[in-house]
Amino acid sequence: MIKTKFGLIVLGLLSMTSTVALCQTNADGKDVLKLDLATALRIANDQNPTIKIAELEIERIDYSKKETLGALLPSLSASGQYVNNVQKPVMFLTGAMAALGQGKAYIEIGSTNSYQATVSAALPLINFSLWESIKSKQYDMDLVLEQSRASKVDMVKQVKDAYYTTLLAKSSLSVLEQSITNANETLKTTKAAYEQGVVSEYDYIRAQVQVNNLNPAYISAKNGVELATLQLKMIISIPANQAIVIDETLESFSTNISLLDLMEKNANLDNNTEIKQLDLTIKSLESKLKMINSQHLPSLSAFGQYTYQTQADDFKFSNYNWVGSAQVGLQLSIPIFSGMSVVNQSKQAKIAIRELELQKDYVIDGMDLSVRSAIDNMKAANEQLIATRDAIAQAERGYEIAKVRYQTGLGTILELNDSELSMTQTKLNYQQSLYNFLTAQSNLDKVMGKE
Repeated sequence: MIKTKFGLIVLGLLSMTSTVALCQTNADGKDVLKLDLATALRIANDQNPTIKIAELEIERIDYSKKETLGALLPSLSASGQYVNNVQKPVMFLTGAMAALGQGKAYIEIGSTNSYQATVSAALPLINFSLWESIKSKQYDMDLVLEQSRASKVDMVKQVKDAYYTTLLAKSSLSVLEQSITNANETLKTTKAAYEQGVVSEYDYIRAQVQVNNLNPAYISAKNGVELATLQLKMIISIPANQAIVIDETLESFSTNISLLDLMEKNANLDNNTEIKQLDLTIKSLESKLKMINSQHLPSLSAFGQYTYQTQADDFKFSNYNWVGSAQVGLQLSIPIFSGMSVVNQSKQAKIAIRELELQKDYVIDGMDLSVRSAIDNMKAANEQLIATRDAIAQAERGYEIAKVRYQTGLGTILELNDSELSMTQTKLNYQQSLYNFLTAQSNLDKVMGKE
């Protein structure tokens, strides 16, 4: 029965969880990373691949914005052309001119070889669609920046959860180590009493069984520490073989509990990254809608062109006569009818905006519920902490009384084992309540968009 209880306690606690920096040198000569929560967050921010990908995406969008801005600048192009007129172009003549030309109805024009070099320039003067496209790129940039911040917020929560899980596993292991120490002490006392004939063989056997029953729970807790530590290393992107030491415990963060009322008072969704992303996406779509509607508006651009050309029937380049010509002007484009394509694009954009607005309302309701749930979980954990804090003192007192009663022959080995089990379970419950509070707080921080 005792073995089953201990197994359920430890395995239950570990299954409920998933699993600085100053370098020291241990006895084996290996560097040991001294880790605390602040250092773990800093390392993760520097090494986490998700953050690096987000930074590269920001850089990509920045170049995309510069590409669009480049459309406001003049464009300049040059081209060259050589044509061999295998059959020269012709010009048809009227009847009177044909009579003068010995009855031919057409005459050939041009030469066999034609050379032409052209330089063209263009500058948009009025282009509403281009202007709106530039505005839309800015919203895209803002959206990518917010997505990058969302990656950091999510990364912070993952690191905190993994760090708290490691602390819970370590504290659970510490409690079980103390329980094993108590059991070995009881076994030692019982063995001496049995050899003196003071206690029965049954008590001696029960003391041995108690020690043996604790070993599987201890092994599970030890494996839990290793698994949680590996998960923490993976999340903060440090090698799995890097030795680390953590001096902090869950009690190191117990001061957070005193801030519960303040956290509840200041809980809001002003910085919630999911809602901000939806707002920016809506603004971007609204800008794209304006860009679509601007296709109904005229555009004006300036252009210029210089052409340098010549023609000849031979390849005596030194005798060629080159002639230059230049043109400048304005080009006005007025859209009249485009088969209703622009109108239908506009309707699609409006529907997409409406969909996002409905989605935003739904997300806000869900986030409000998440805030309320996180605060309720923190309050419940706080109440459990208050109850278990008193229960620990009572359980420790009960264990001391049971130990004295057993040593004086007034109590039984079962009574002593039961009191020790109750004390161990109460201490594990206290650590679990601390963990529940801290993970609920990290959930609240994520919903509120805290980095």
